[in-house]
Amino acid sequence: MHTRSRAAGLVVMGVLALATSTQAQSFDVLFRVAGIKGNCQIKKPGAVTFEPALNGKAYPFGTIVRTGKDGEAVILLSIDDFLKVSPQGELSVSVPEGTPINSNRTVHLEEGKIDISVREGLADKALVIETAAASCDSFTGRSTMELIKHRKPAKDQLDLRLQVHTDTGTLRVFGPQFAIPKMRAASAVRIESSASRSITKITNESNEYAVNIDNGTDTPVPLETSALSAIRICREPATVGGKLVVSVLETAPNGQGKGNFAFVLGDPSLTSSGMPTVAEEHSATGTVATATVVVATTNAPAAATAPAAAAKEESTLTK
Repeated sequence: MHTRSRAAGLVVMGVLALATSTQAQSFDVLFRVAGIKGNCQIKKPGAVTFEPALNGKAYPFGTIVRTGKDGEAVILLSIDDFLKVSPQGELSVSVPEGTPINSNRTVHLEEGKIDISVREGLADKALVIETAAASCDSFTGRSTMELIKHRKPAKDQLDLRLQVHTDTGTLRVFGPQFAIPKMRAASAVRIESSASRSITKITNESNEYAVNIDNGTDTPVPLETSALSAIRICREPATVGGKLVVSVLETAPNGQGKGNFAFVLGDPSLTSSGMPTVAEEHSATGTVATATVVVATTNAPAAATAPAAAAKEESTLTK
């Protein structure tokens, strides 16, 4: 009886080990570039120049893939997981440090549009796609990301635009001081940012979902959004103490202000909130309400306001 029980236990342990091994092997050991159309080039780690990509070839992590005006390519992470790169796109694929070689992938999207298709059951952090404006993870099904850059960045202007759309799948979006915990199918968001990240504008373009604002505590501030509503986050170092003052303005689909609040990053006890006045309401020109926060230092208290430049900031990207 004892021998039989022990044998059964070994079988169970073997099955669990196999399941764990299968789960760990989420992706292929290398990534491949396939489905090449038109001009598609790669630059391997350490290389100085780009060279033509070879269809179906596996490349080392850190390789940059770039498509031309007429170029397309498919990045194969496994037989079931891939990214389709549209013309004039650029990205690289890497493995996060300290993770098994075939369990996690980080894709840095430098510019352009990618269609994402992944199987069900991947871990939340199995695939992370990073951009200069925001990042996404927790992918299921099909979705699209597109990063557009203004060719001549200017201070306090929204020079980066990230469009995220879920087709049949879901995902999570996160960036400085904010996160969209879950965008279900048929949802869309536009995230615009200044190159310095001093200003971020989050516009709901489809469906309803929550946007959590990180105020430096264990409990973020949840803001419910609907189509055409927006959230603007402004950041500026305090004049005294050097801490970052974060000001948040929430606007309704008609552009009128719903509320605002501000906090000092790293010192959430110092906050201010209120309703914007008519003069402070968000408008097509990009005006933004300011909120005053008192910043305490070891010497003396001082007042700090949200970026004044945000009041005259105007997006340079065509909507």
